[in-house]
Amino acid sequence: MALLRPTTVVAGLKGEPLPRYMISTTGVQLVSRGKVIWAKKPFWLRNPPYTVGPYAHNGQIEIRLWFAEVAKTAKGKKGLVMTDIGPLPPAAAAVHEKLKGVTAPDRMSPEEYPSKKRRTAYTYEELVKIAEKRGIRARVPV
Repeated sequence: MALLRPTTVVAGLKGEPLPRYMISTTGVQLVSRGKVIWAKKPFWLRNPPYTVGPYAHNGQIEIRLWFAEVAKTAKGKKGLVMTDIGPLPPAAAAVHEKLKGVTAPDRMSPEEYPSKKRRTAYTYEELVKIAEKRGIRARVPV
Protein backbone atom coordinates (compact mmCIF):
# COMPACT_ATOMS: atom_id res chain seq x y z
CA MET A 1 0.00 0.00 0.00
CA ALA A 2 1.25 3.48 -0.82
CA LEU A 3 0.06 6.86 0.33
CA LEU A 4 -0.39 9.31 -2.53
CA ARG A 5 -0.16 12.90 -1.48
CA PRO A 6 -2.12 15.31 -3.62
CA THR A 7 -1.44 17.81 -0.85
CA THR A 8 2.17 17.88 -2.03
CA VAL A 9 1.10 19.18 -5.43
CA VAL A 10 -1.21 21.74 -3.84
CA ALA A 11 1.53 22.76 -1.41
CA GLY A 12 3.87 23.30 -4.35
CA LEU A 13 1.38 25.71 -5.84
CA LYS A 14 0.61 27.44 -2.54
CA GLY A 15 4.18 27.42 -1.28
CA GLU A 16 3.32 26.02 2.16
CA PRO A 17 3.43 22.22 2.61
CA LEU A 18 1.72 20.30 5.38
CA PRO A 19 3.98 18.94 8.11
CA ARG A 20 4.96 15.33 7.38
CA TYR A 21 3.04 13.95 10.37
CA MET A 22 -0.23 15.39 8.99
CA ILE A 23 0.09 13.96 5.47
CA SER A 24 -1.45 10.59 6.37
CA THR A 25 -4.66 12.33 7.43
CA THR A 26 -5.20 14.03 4.07
CA GLY A 27 -3.73 11.66 1.48
CA VAL A 28 -5.28 9.00 -0.68
CA GLN A 29 -4.20 5.39 -0.25
CA LEU A 30 -3.13 3.28 -3.22
CA VAL A 31 -4.03 -0.27 -2.22
CA SER A 32 -2.63 -3.28 -4.07
CA ARG A 33 -4.62 -6.47 -4.50
CA GLY A 34 -2.28 -8.61 -2.41
CA LYS A 35 -4.23 -11.43 -0.75
CA VAL A 36 -7.60 -10.08 -1.86
CA ILE A 37 -7.87 -12.80 -4.51
CA TRP A 38 -11.44 -11.95 -5.52
CA ALA A 39 -10.45 -8.41 -6.60
CA LYS A 40 -10.32 -7.98 -10.36
CA LYS A 41 -8.15 -4.87 -10.33
CA PRO A 42 -4.45 -5.04 -9.39
CA PHE A 43 -4.82 -1.84 -7.30
CA TRP A 44 -7.35 0.84 -6.33
CA LEU A 45 -7.54 4.16 -4.50
CA ARG A 46 -9.29 4.74 -1.18
CA ASN A 47 -9.46 7.32 1.58
CA PRO A 48 -7.42 6.68 4.71
CA PRO A 49 -9.39 5.04 7.53
CA TYR A 50 -11.36 7.54 9.62
CA THR A 51 -9.41 6.50 12.72
CA VAL A 52 -6.24 8.10 11.35
CA GLY A 53 -5.18 11.21 13.21
CA PRO A 54 -7.56 13.00 15.56
CA TYR A 55 -10.42 10.52 15.05
CA ALA A 56 -8.79 7.58 16.82
CA HIS A 57 -10.70 5.78 19.57
CA ASN A 58 -9.41 5.97 23.15
CA GLY A 59 -8.14 2.39 23.03
CA GLN A 60 -6.28 3.06 19.78
CA ILE A 61 -4.58 6.09 21.32
CA GLU A 62 -3.56 4.02 24.38
CA ILE A 63 -2.05 1.27 22.22
CA ARG A 64 -0.23 3.82 20.03
CA LEU A 65 1.24 5.45 23.15
CA TRP A 66 2.40 2.07 24.52
CA PHE A 67 3.84 1.20 21.12
CA ALA A 68 5.86 4.43 21.06
CA GLU A 69 7.08 4.00 24.66
CA VAL A 70 8.24 0.43 24.06
CA ALA A 71 9.87 1.28 20.72
CA LYS A 72 11.85 4.10 22.41
CA THR A 73 13.56 1.54 24.65
CA ALA A 74 15.44 0.26 21.59
CA LYS A 75 16.83 3.67 20.62
CA GLY A 76 20.43 3.45 19.50
CA LYS A 77 20.46 -0.34 19.10
CA LYS A 78 21.55 -1.71 15.74
CA GLY A 79 21.35 -4.98 13.88
CA LEU A 80 18.67 -7.62 14.12
CA VAL A 81 17.20 -9.41 17.13
CA MET A 82 16.07 -13.03 16.77
CA THR A 83 12.43 -13.54 17.80
CA ASP A 84 9.95 -16.41 17.50
CA ILE A 85 8.83 -15.02 14.13
CA GLY A 86 12.34 -14.44 12.82
CA PRO A 87 14.88 -11.63 12.87
CA LEU A 88 13.48 -8.15 13.52
CA PRO A 89 14.99 -4.69 14.02
CA PRO A 90 15.46 -3.90 17.75
CA ALA A 91 12.45 -1.59 18.05
CA ALA A 92 10.13 -4.07 16.31
CA ALA A 93 11.48 -6.94 18.44
CA ALA A 94 10.83 -4.96 21.65
CA VAL A 95 7.28 -4.16 20.59
CA HIS A 96 6.68 -7.77 19.54
CA GLU A 97 7.97 -9.11 22.84
CA LYS A 98 6.32 -6.67 25.25
CA LEU A 99 2.99 -5.99 23.57
CA LYS A 100 2.08 -9.47 22.35
CA GLY A 101 -1.53 -10.15 23.36
CA VAL A 102 -1.97 -6.75 25.05
CA THR A 103 -5.33 -5.00 24.76
CA ALA A 104 -6.17 -1.46 25.81
CA PRO A 105 -8.45 -1.02 28.82
CA ASP A 106 -10.53 1.59 26.99
CA ARG A 107 -10.83 -0.35 23.76
CA MET A 108 -14.07 -0.20 21.85
CA SER A 109 -15.98 -3.42 21.30
CA PRO A 110 -16.25 -4.41 17.63
CA GLU A 111 -20.04 -3.96 17.72
CA GLU A 112 -19.59 -0.28 18.66
CA TYR A 113 -17.36 0.59 15.69
CA PRO A 114 -19.05 3.32 13.66
CA SER A 115 -18.28 1.39 10.46
CA LYS A 116 -20.28 -1.58 11.82
CA LYS A 117 -23.27 0.61 12.64
CA ARG A 118 -23.25 2.65 9.48
CA ARG A 119 -21.56 1.72 6.20
CA THR A 120 -22.58 4.72 4.09
CA ALA A 121 -22.80 8.48 4.47
CA TYR A 122 -26.60 8.48 4.14
CA THR A 123 -29.19 5.84 4.89
CA TYR A 124 -32.11 5.21 2.55
CA GLU A 125 -34.47 7.03 4.90
CA GLU A 126 -32.18 10.09 5.07
CA LEU A 127 -31.96 10.22 1.27
CA VAL A 128 -35.77 10.09 1.02
CA LYS A 129 -36.05 13.04 3.45
CA ILE A 130 -33.43 15.04 1.51
CA ALA A 131 -35.20 14.28 -1.78
CA GLU A 132 -38.57 15.35 -0.34
CA LYS A 133 -37.07 18.56 1.02
CA ARG A 134 -35.61 19.36 -2.42
CA GLY A 135 -38.76 18.32 -4.26
CA ILE A 136 -37.11 15.38 -6.01
CA ARG A 137 -39.10 12.27 -6.76
CA ALA A 138 -36.81 9.33 -7.42
CA ARG A 139 -38.01 7.13 -10.25
CA VAL A 140 -36.66 3.74 -11.15
CA PRO A 141 -35.51 3.81 -14.79
CA VAL A 142 -37.51 1.56 -17.11
